[in-house]
Amino acid sequence: MASTSVVEVKCSKCKNAYEADVIDHIDLSEDRDLIKPLKSGKANRVQCPKCKKVMYLDRSIVLNFEPENVIVVFDKKARTTAAKESLMEDYRNVVSFNEILSEVAEETEFTIITKLDKLKVMLDDYLKAHK
Repeated sequence: MASTSVVEVKCSKCKNAYEADVIDHIDLSEDRDLIKPLKSGKANRVQCPKCKKVMYLDRSIVLNFEPENVIVVFDKKARTTAAKESLMEDYRNVVSFNEILSEVAEETEFTIITKLDKLKVMLDDYLKAHK
């Protein structure tokens, strides 16, 4: 099951503030049903309870491509070198937390993707390899 969190959203139409569940992390070996919304860019869909306006939140999502030992952060906003380096530093901080995580990191490819087209290719390749 995908890992989610609750965030506050402000409706772009009526300005109503509300809480919504959003996806933070997906393990593709367990959450294959989320591949289609990922490919369409609609993974974090929210709807205002007041006016019913639908919005798609641009948030980073961590994807585990198991069993390939690949972790991808998909973040459309991380286009600058500084933004990518900040995400890499966060990753390094997490995996340096203990010896087990450090060992896993040595065997895992970590990458940051900012373009939906590139993510689509990776997801299509994953689906072909794991029918």
